[in-house]
Amino acid sequence: MDKPRYGFVDPRAWPIAVGYLPVAFAFGLSAVAVHLPGWFAALLSLMVYAGASQFAALHLLASGTPFLAAVVAIWLINLRMALEGLAFFRRVDWGRRQPHLGLLLTDETFVAASLGDALEPRGYLKLVWLPYVTWVGGSLLGVLAGSLLPTLLRHAFGIAIDALFVSLLVHAVRSDARTAWAAGAGAAGAFLGAPLGGWSLVVGMACGAIVYLLATMRSARSA
Repeated sequence: MDKPRYGFVDPRAWPIAVGYLPVAFAFGLSAVAVHLPGWFAALLSLMVYAGASQFAALHLLASGTPFLAAVVAIWLINLRMALEGLAFFRRVDWGRRQPHLGLLLTDETFVAASLGDALEPRGYLKLVWLPYVTWVGGSLLGVLAGSLLPTLLRHAFGIAIDALFVSLLVHAVRSDARTAWAAGAGAAGAFLGAPLGGWSLVVGMACGAIVYLLATMRSARSA
Protein backbone atom coordinates (compact mmCIF):
# COMPACT_ATOMS: atom_id res chain seq x y z
CA MET A 1 0.00 0.00 0.00
CA ASP A 2 1.38 3.39 -0.99
CA LYS A 3 1.80 5.71 1.96
CA PRO A 4 0.04 9.09 1.64
CA ARG A 5 2.18 12.05 0.67
CA TYR A 6 1.37 15.51 1.95
CA GLY A 7 2.83 18.94 1.35
CA PHE A 8 4.47 20.66 4.29
CA VAL A 9 1.72 19.77 6.78
CA ASP A 10 -0.08 16.54 7.55
CA PRO A 11 -3.84 17.37 7.44
CA ARG A 12 -4.24 15.75 10.86
CA ALA A 13 -2.05 18.48 12.34
CA TRP A 14 -4.54 21.28 11.64
CA PRO A 15 -7.23 20.40 14.19
CA ILE A 16 -4.52 19.73 16.80
CA ALA A 17 -2.97 23.13 16.17
CA VAL A 18 -6.36 24.86 16.31
CA GLY A 19 -7.04 23.23 19.67
CA TYR A 20 -3.62 24.24 21.03
CA LEU A 21 -3.91 27.92 20.14
CA PRO A 22 -6.43 29.11 22.80
CA VAL A 23 -4.77 27.05 25.54
CA ALA A 24 -1.32 28.41 24.65
CA PHE A 25 -2.78 31.92 24.57
CA ALA A 26 -4.23 31.41 28.04
CA PHE A 27 -0.87 30.13 29.24
CA GLY A 28 0.82 33.32 28.10
CA LEU A 29 -1.84 35.39 29.85
CA SER A 30 -1.44 33.33 33.02
CA ALA A 31 2.32 33.90 33.00
CA VAL A 32 1.75 37.65 32.91
CA ALA A 33 -0.92 37.40 35.63
CA VAL A 34 1.52 35.74 38.06
CA HIS A 35 4.20 38.32 37.19
CA LEU A 36 6.64 35.95 35.51
CA PRO A 37 8.85 37.39 32.76
CA GLY A 38 7.54 36.95 29.25
CA TRP A 39 10.82 35.44 28.08
CA PHE A 40 10.48 32.77 30.78
CA ALA A 41 7.00 31.81 29.57
CA ALA A 42 8.30 31.56 26.02
CA LEU A 43 11.21 29.43 27.21
CA LEU A 44 8.83 27.04 28.98
CA SER A 45 6.85 26.59 25.76
CA LEU A 46 10.03 26.05 23.75
CA MET A 47 11.70 23.64 26.15
CA VAL A 48 8.91 21.91 28.11
CA TYR A 49 6.09 21.92 25.50
CA ALA A 50 3.50 20.33 27.77
CA GLY A 51 0.34 22.18 28.69
CA ALA A 52 -0.48 20.71 32.08
CA SER A 53 3.16 20.80 33.20
CA GLN A 54 3.56 24.42 32.13
CA PHE A 55 0.45 25.58 34.00
CA ALA A 56 1.62 23.65 37.04
CA ALA A 57 5.04 25.30 36.76
CA LEU A 58 3.45 28.74 36.77
CA HIS A 59 1.47 28.08 39.93
CA LEU A 60 4.37 26.37 41.69
CA LEU A 61 6.88 29.11 40.93
CA ALA A 62 4.41 31.89 41.70
CA SER A 63 3.65 30.34 45.10
CA GLY A 64 7.31 30.20 46.07
CA THR A 65 7.68 26.43 45.75
CA PRO A 66 11.32 25.29 46.04
CA PHE A 67 12.85 24.86 42.60
CA LEU A 68 13.71 21.18 43.14
CA ALA A 69 10.15 20.39 44.25
CA ALA A 70 8.79 22.14 41.16
CA VAL A 71 11.15 20.16 38.91
CA VAL A 72 10.13 16.84 40.51
CA ALA A 73 6.41 17.66 40.23
CA ILE A 74 6.71 18.65 36.58
CA TRP A 75 8.76 15.53 35.86
CA LEU A 76 6.06 13.34 37.42
CA ILE A 77 3.33 15.05 35.40
CA ASN A 78 5.32 14.57 32.20
CA LEU A 79 6.39 10.99 32.93
CA ARG A 80 3.61 9.63 30.75
CA MET A 81 5.26 11.24 27.73
CA ALA A 82 8.33 9.05 28.21
CA LEU A 83 6.09 5.98 28.10
CA GLU A 84 4.23 7.25 25.03
CA GLY A 85 7.52 8.03 23.32
CA LEU A 86 8.86 4.54 23.99
CA ALA A 87 5.64 2.96 22.74
CA PHE A 88 5.66 5.01 19.54
CA PHE A 89 9.35 4.75 18.67
CA ARG A 90 9.23 0.97 19.01
CA ARG A 91 6.98 1.01 15.93
CA VAL A 92 9.42 2.85 13.66
CA ASP A 93 12.80 1.64 12.47
CA TRP A 94 14.29 5.16 12.67
CA GLY A 95 13.39 5.70 16.31
CA ARG A 96 16.76 4.68 17.73
CA ARG A 97 18.63 6.85 15.25
CA GLN A 98 16.62 10.01 15.87
CA PRO A 99 15.29 9.85 19.45
CA HIS A 100 15.36 13.65 19.76
CA LEU A 101 12.23 13.78 17.58
CA GLY A 102 10.35 12.40 20.58
CA LEU A 103 10.58 15.85 22.16
CA LEU A 104 7.87 17.03 19.74
CA LEU A 105 5.46 14.23 20.65
CA THR A 106 2.31 15.17 22.60
CA ASP A 107 -0.76 13.22 23.64
CA GLU A 108 -2.65 14.29 20.53
CA THR A 109 0.15 13.80 18.02
CA PHE A 110 0.96 10.46 19.65
CA VAL A 111 -2.56 9.23 18.89
CA ALA A 112 -2.46 10.57 15.34
CA ALA A 113 1.00 9.15 14.64
CA SER A 114 0.10 5.75 16.09
CA LEU A 115 -2.87 5.23 13.79
CA GLY A 116 -2.37 3.58 10.45
CA ASP A 117 0.97 2.70 8.89
CA ALA A 118 4.23 3.57 10.62
CA LEU A 119 5.46 7.03 9.63
CA GLU A 120 8.79 7.89 8.08
CA PRO A 121 10.77 10.73 9.73
CA ARG A 122 9.64 13.24 7.12
CA GLY A 123 5.98 12.27 7.55
CA TYR A 124 6.33 12.47 11.32
CA LEU A 125 7.75 15.99 11.11
CA LYS A 126 4.88 17.04 8.85
CA LEU A 127 2.53 15.98 11.63
CA VAL A 128 4.27 17.50 14.65
CA TRP A 129 5.86 20.78 13.55
CA LEU A 130 2.68 22.84 13.15
CA PRO A 131 1.24 22.05 16.62
CA TYR A 132 4.62 22.91 18.16
CA VAL A 133 4.92 26.23 16.34
CA THR A 134 1.29 27.04 17.17
CA TRP A 135 1.89 26.32 20.86
CA VAL A 136 4.97 28.54 21.05
CA GLY A 137 3.38 31.28 18.95
CA GLY A 138 0.16 31.18 20.96
CA SER A 139 2.15 31.53 24.18
CA LEU A 140 3.94 34.58 22.82
CA LEU A 141 0.64 36.13 21.72
CA GLY A 142 -0.74 35.54 25.22
CA VAL A 143 2.28 37.23 26.79
CA LEU A 144 1.90 40.24 24.49
CA ALA A 145 -1.85 40.46 25.06
CA GLY A 146 -1.36 40.13 28.81
CA SER A 147 0.31 43.51 28.93
CA LEU A 148 -2.60 45.11 27.07
CA LEU A 149 -5.75 43.41 28.38
CA PRO A 150 -7.48 44.61 31.56
CA THR A 151 -6.69 42.65 34.73
CA LEU A 152 -10.27 41.36 35.01
CA LEU A 153 -10.15 39.85 31.53
CA ARG A 154 -6.79 38.19 32.22
CA HIS A 155 -8.22 36.55 35.32
CA ALA A 156 -11.26 35.43 33.32
CA PHE A 157 -9.01 33.44 31.02
CA GLY A 158 -7.35 31.85 34.03
CA ILE A 159 -10.71 30.82 35.46
CA ALA A 160 -11.70 29.34 32.09
CA ILE A 161 -8.59 27.14 32.06
CA ASP A 162 -9.21 26.00 35.63
CA ALA A 163 -12.78 25.13 34.65
CA LEU A 164 -11.46 23.13 31.70
CA PHE A 165 -9.20 21.02 33.93
CA VAL A 166 -12.01 20.50 36.44
CA SER A 167 -14.39 19.35 33.68
CA LEU A 168 -11.79 16.88 32.40
CA LEU A 169 -11.29 15.55 35.93
CA VAL A 170 -15.03 15.18 36.51
CA HIS A 171 -15.42 13.28 33.24
CA ALA A 172 -12.52 10.97 34.14
CA VAL A 173 -13.91 10.36 37.63
CA ARG A 174 -17.36 9.52 36.30
CA SER A 175 -15.98 7.08 33.73
CA ASP A 176 -13.51 5.25 35.98
CA ALA A 177 -13.86 4.58 39.72
CA ARG A 178 -10.09 4.13 40.00
CA THR A 179 -9.60 7.74 38.94
CA ALA A 180 -12.01 8.86 41.66
CA TRP A 181 -10.04 6.99 44.31
CA ALA A 182 -6.76 8.33 42.96
CA ALA A 183 -8.03 11.91 42.86
CA GLY A 184 -9.29 11.64 46.43
CA ALA A 185 -6.01 10.15 47.64
CA GLY A 186 -4.05 12.82 45.81
CA ALA A 187 -6.06 15.62 47.37
CA ALA A 188 -5.74 14.06 50.82
CA GLY A 189 -2.00 13.55 50.38
CA ALA A 190 -1.48 17.15 49.30
CA PHE A 191 -3.55 18.40 52.25
CA LEU A 192 -1.70 16.27 54.79
CA GLY A 193 1.61 17.23 53.22
CA ALA A 194 0.88 20.96 53.52
CA PRO A 195 3.53 21.39 56.27
CA LEU A 196 6.11 20.35 53.66
CA GLY A 197 5.37 23.45 51.62
CA GLY A 198 5.94 23.02 47.89
CA TRP A 199 6.61 19.31 48.30
CA SER A 200 2.94 18.76 49.21
CA LEU A 201 2.06 18.49 45.51
CA VAL A 202 4.65 15.77 45.03
CA VAL A 203 3.27 13.90 48.05
CA GLY A 204 -0.25 14.18 46.66
CA MET A 205 0.80 12.92 43.24
CA ALA A 206 2.61 9.96 44.80
CA CYS A 207 -0.44 9.07 46.92
CA GLY A 208 -2.73 9.27 43.92
CA ALA A 209 -0.44 7.10 41.80
CA ILE A 210 -0.12 4.45 44.51
CA VAL A 211 -3.87 4.27 45.10
CA TYR A 212 -4.54 4.05 41.36
CA LEU A 213 -2.02 1.21 41.07
CA LEU A 214 -3.58 -0.66 44.00
CA ALA A 215 -7.07 -0.18 42.56
CA THR A 216 -5.89 -1.48 39.18
CA MET A 217 -4.32 -4.54 40.75
CA ARG A 218 -7.51 -5.24 42.70
CA SER A 219 -9.61 -4.93 39.54
CA ALA A 220 -7.29 -7.34 37.71
CA ARG A 221 -7.57 -9.96 40.50
CA SER A 222 -11.35 -9.72 40.61
CA ALA A 223 -11.73 -9.94 36.82
